[in-house]
Amino acid sequence: MPYRLLGVVDRAYRGAVEAQFFDVLYGLLDFRKQFGHADLVLRGQAVTLAVDEDGYRPELELGSLRMDTLPDYRRTVREVVAEGVAVLVDEADLRALGFRPGRLISGVTCLDTTELAARWPEYDGVWFV
Repeated sequence: MPYRLLGVVDRAYRGAVEAQFFDVLYGLLDFRKQFGHADLVLRGQAVTLAVDEDGYRPELELGSLRMDTLPDYRRTVREVVAEGVAVLVDEADLRALGFRPGRLISGVTCLDTTELAARWPEYDGVWFV
């Protein structure tokens, strides 16, 4: 029987250049392979990672240096959903930042804070990553 893991992410920005070596969302896919099951909750500013936005480009300019190999967390959320991971977003945090559930990437579920917490007992481990 697989170990059921729920990963909770609160921080949206983990650095640009320095975060290239480890993307926490791809890390969740690794945990899923190791344990057999993993789902994801986005809370706080991390809910913005699941907002569908066409104009975002993961690029950074430092003087004359242009970096275009930075993590694209919205693309990663799409890939995580495509891999079968349930991605859940805290509705109160989403609305507090001025977004509506209809703006979420397809396949992402928006739930009330209480409903999110009520699901924790369904998992063997709740990890804050």
